[in-house]
Amino acid sequence: MDATSDALLFPGMGPARAGELGRFLVIDHRARRLLGVAEQSLGHSLLDPLATEGEEYTEHTQLAFVLACLAVAERAEQEHGLDPVAVGGASFGQRAAVVRSGALPLAELVRLITRVARQERDYFTRAHQDLVSQFVVRVPDPVLADVLDGFGEYELSGRFDQDVQLVTLRENRLEEFVRRVRAAGGYALTTMRPAAHARALGPLREELAEIFTEFTFADPALPIVSDQDGEPLRTGGAVAGLLLESTVTAVRLPELVGRFSRLGIARILVAGPDHLLHRLPGLTGRFELLRADLRAVLSPAPRPRLSRAVPV
Repeated sequence: MDATSDALLFPGMGPARAGELGRFLVIDHRARRLLGVAEQSLGHSLLDPLATEGEEYTEHTQLAFVLACLAVAERAEQEHGLDPVAVGGASFGQRAAVVRSGALPLAELVRLITRVARQERDYFTRAHQDLVSQFVVRVPDPVLADVLDGFGEYELSGRFDQDVQLVTLRENRLEEFVRRVRAAGGYALTTMRPAAHARALGPLREELAEIFTEFTFADPALPIVSDQDGEPLRTGGAVAGLLLESTVTAVRLPELVGRFSRLGIARILVAGPDHLLHRLPGLTGRFELLRADLRAVLSPAPRPRLSRAVPV
């Protein structure tokens, strides 16, 4: 591949305000077109429930997040001459990557997200209500090992950079975990409720597998680089497996980043509402990192639609 090759990277779904997403879907003409496809697939309005929801991970907020990611990616590609040769997603961002790759039409992804979100909601009323996943930063592997020494039951559900981790544990141990992280010089960020990317959720994965049998994934036109092991996925079956196995498999973003590098990627567009990826030294130090988010449309002051991301 050419050394100037581009890639798209869709962020995970951090705290997202439903109202802000809804405003974007109305204001941006690309987003409105995607919204029409989504609402036709749903058979009802997506904007109405968004108007009454907060930051919960409902199916409506999840759908709006995907639509926003795809819309800003389309804008950036067209206006700045990007020519992606691969796509990827961090955690929930995989879903937007699946559509952009051509492996699943948007209308079908809307149906899939809706079915999966409802099944997850039902599952977590029956099981694993006591589990949460906690993001921590400035906690490299050796420090995290010390923090968790003798801690008891936990899982590593994600490694996003050398000192950015996602840990799943029982909520009654969360306060003690956060105290240890802070004492070690780290910071505790978002707490995910319910938990994600944990082997303990194996029963949920089995329930979701039944839903996935109803959907047919095509071979992607653009390879999707897995955020689980860094492998480029080129078949529909592998893409379906990526989404399904994310329930129980940890995110290993450095594996994806390393594969992008070996593919000769020079520029990466982070497309969508992002609170994390554009700050990661593992990305900013290896690529020309570009951002496309909602601010250019939602802000009353003129701003560049695409900005270079710098580490903080």
